[in-house]
Amino acid sequence: MLEKPDWLAPLFPWPQSRLDVNGRRMAYIDEGSNDARPVLLLHGNPTWSFLYRDFVEPLKNAGYRVIAPDCIGAGYSDKPRSDAAYSLAHHIADLVSLIDQLDLKGFAIVGQDWGGPQGVGAALQRRDRLVALTLMNTWLYTDYKGRFHTMARPWTSWHAPIIGPYFMKRKKVLSHGGPSVTTRRGMSDIEARGYHHVYDERESETVTLTWPRSIPLREGDDPATPAGAREHAHSTVVGAGGSGLPHRVCEPSERAVAACRRANGFRRGRAFPAGRSRTRSRGRHHSVSRSHHGSAAMNFVMPSAEELAGLRADPLIFEQELDGRPEVASSLEKALGFRAGRAYWRSARGFLYAIDLGDFGRGRPSMAIVYGFWPRYEPRPLDDAAIDAELAPFILWVAEAGEGLDPADVQWTLDRSGRARPQ
Repeated sequence: MLEKPDWLAPLFPWPQSRLDVNGRRMAYIDEGSNDARPVLLLHGNPTWSFLYRDFVEPLKNAGYRVIAPDCIGAGYSDKPRSDAAYSLAHHIADLVSLIDQLDLKGFAIVGQDWGGPQGVGAALQRRDRLVALTLMNTWLYTDYKGRFHTMARPWTSWHAPIIGPYFMKRKKVLSHGGPSVTTRRGMSDIEARGYHHVYDERESETVTLTWPRSIPLREGDDPATPAGAREHAHSTVVGAGGSGLPHRVCEPSERAVAACRRANGFRRGRAFPAGRSRTRSRGRHHSVSRSHHGSAAMNFVMPSAEELAGLRADPLIFEQELDGRPEVASSLEKALGFRAGRAYWRSARGFLYAIDLGDFGRGRPSMAIVYGFWPRYEPRPLDDAAIDAELAPFILWVAEAGEGLDPADVQWTLDRSGRARPQ
C-alpha cells in the first residue's frame, strides 16, 4: 500500500487510517470527535479522498466527525488487478463494512460521481442509521445516459475491448488527465500531482476502467445503480425526482465550502439540502459509420523457434472483459482466424509483438493479452512512450476488425492523448 509523500502534507495534512474490508485494506481519514455526528464523504472516478480536502476543516469546525475513505482501487487503498473485484456490489459491501466497523450511527452521506450509487447502496443497507444523503454530480436511476457517456470520442473508445486498457492503463488518459482537465476553476501543478500520483504505478488504474464499463449503455447491460434505489429514493433522498445530474469533478471551491457550512441544517433534524436536478435529458447513442478491412491491416508473422528462445514475453495489455462486448470478441475471432491462440506481428521498427486470445467455453474469445518481446535478461529496449507508439497501429487494427467500433474515433482519441500520431 502506498505511503503519503511529504510534499502532499501542505494540501492533505490528515493522517490516514486503514482497516480490512472484505479482505482488502481500505484507507480513510477520520477527523473530529468520535461523539460527533459522522459525515461520510465519498469520491468518484478517477479521484480519491483528496477531492474533499477543503471540506474537512469546515465540517469539523462545525462539530461533525468527518470520514473520507478511498474506495478499493483508488487513492491509498488496495488496488486489486482483477476487474471482478470492482463490481458495484463489492464497493457497496466495502462501505457497509466501514460503517459497521466504525460503528457509525446517525450518519450522513455525501456522494460525488460513483460515490452516489455506492453511497445509496450502502444507505439502503443501513437505513436505520442514516439521517441525511446528499448527491453531487452523479445519478440515481438506471435509465439516464448523459451525452458524454454515449460519445465515441473519447468515451466509448476509452473502454472498448483492448482499446480501453491501452488508453486507460498504458496511456493513463483518465487517471493522469481527468481531474486537471475537467476542473472549472483551474488547478495548480501540485494539486494535479496530488490527484494523479496515486495512479503512477503501472496497472494501478483497474478501477478507472471498470467504473466506466459499469455504466449501462446497451440493451441487456446490468444496472449501474443498486437494486431498490428507485423504490426507496423518494422516502430517503430529498428532491430525488431526477434520473441524473450533470457530471464534473467536484473540485473544491468557495461554493463547495459554502455547501459544507449549510450542512448545519441536519443538526436540527433536517436532511442535507439536496442538489437540484436539471431538466431530464434522455441522451442518445452516438451513431458512427464503420470501416472494416479485417486482418489485411496487419502483417502477421510466424517467428522461428530459435528467435523466440532468445526473447522474453512482456505483458503490455490485459483485457479481462471481452465477454462484455461479444460482437467485438466474435469479430476479432473472425479476423484472426482462431478463438484461442496467438498471432505475432512486427512493428515498423522491427520489434516483435503478439496477441493471445483465451476461450473460456462461451463460444467466443473471453480474454486477450498483448505481449512485447525483448531480448532475454536485458532491460526493455523501449520506454513506455515508445511502446505506446509501437502499439498504436495495432489498436487501430482492433478498431478496424471489431464490430461496432470506428477507427476514426480511435484515431481522434490517439491524436489527443498526449502522444504524436504513429508513423
